[in-house]
Amino acid sequence: METEKCPVCGTSVKKENLKGHLERLHSKRAGSVSERQPVVKSVSVFRSHTKRNVAILALLALVVIGVSVAAASYDRGVHWHSHLSVTLNGSAFTVPANIGIDSSLWKDHSLDQYGSGAAALHTHDTSGTIHVEVNTSRRDFTLHEFLAIWGQRSDGSAIDGHPVTSLTVYGVQQTSPTGDVVLKDGQKIVMTLSP
Repeated sequence: METEKCPVCGTSVKKENLKGHLERLHSKRAGSVSERQPVVKSVSVFRSHTKRNVAILALLALVVIGVSVAAASYDRGVHWHSHLSVTLNGSAFTVPANIGIDSSLWKDHSLDQYGSGAAALHTHDTSGTIHVEVNTSRRDFTLHEFLAIWGQRSDGSAIDGHPVTSLTVYGVQQTSPTGDVVLKDGQKIVMTLSP
């Protein structure tokens, strides 16, 4: 015979008689005691694993900070376009297409480490657009370097044997017709040649 203790008075009662005992002797409490359900204490996952969660969140914060710093310091390089117009005896002198792409128009390879496939400074067509496509923004690239890639005199003094008589940038005359110009995005460069 299996017995249970009454949760109110502690008396041992047969298990099948407990409900009746509670109703007869403890009628005011019978409903609440006999229907009592075991209480399951809910514990927050965050509360039960606080130290572990703090460590995980701290690690996650460090990863986010590390990725942010790495992304900020990563040099994506630049892709700029300068425009070079050349005139000879008052007529347009064509800047060839594929300078720095076609091997016959890629004479100087000193900047190859900054390009990818094509020279760091190159043309695609005869519009005079110089593409500055380089893997770093931490270095200036110049008109003289472009001329060297093209196979012209790298000091900027002549193009195809024709002396440079004037050089303007954004319409401003440069002090020396052979002065070097740092290439910038949207820049307009005009070189005038004499026969």
